[in-house]
Amino acid sequence: MSKVPNITSLGKTASVVGKVAQVVDLGQVLSQMVDTADRWVKVIQEESTRREEIRAWEATERERIVAQRDVLLGGLELTHDERRENFRRLFDNLDVAMRKDDATTAASLLDSITELAKSSPFKDLGNVEFVVNELKQPGRTWKM
Repeated sequence: MSKVPNITSLGKTASVVGKVAQVVDLGQVLSQMVDTADRWVKVIQEESTRREEIRAWEATERERIVAQRDVLLGGLELTHDERRENFRRLFDNLDVAMRKDDATTAASLLDSITELAKSSPFKDLGNVEFVVNELKQPGRTWKM
């Protein structure tokens, strides 16, 4: 049975398993343990702080994406309203031109209707500058 070192003999010789005598500075061991534990606590605190920062960043980015989505969907809704209104006006004017037997105006309106139908309401969404300019139009009211 091996003898357990007496911890009250700080810095004195202690017997070890294998009966080799070794000087153990328990104060130094304790100091190293405290330093190691202190570093561990600091790392845990730093990592906790980083996790909190990441969660805050994630929440902010999520809110930003939702806000951008809402603006985009609102803009698309208004684009379709404007497009619908353009078609309505063109067809109303076509009706007037046909009642007046004005073939030239009717042909011009039919061309306009065809061009409007060919154009995609999404064609300019890839152009960020166009979208930003549309959103900044002073006479336009955007509703959500």
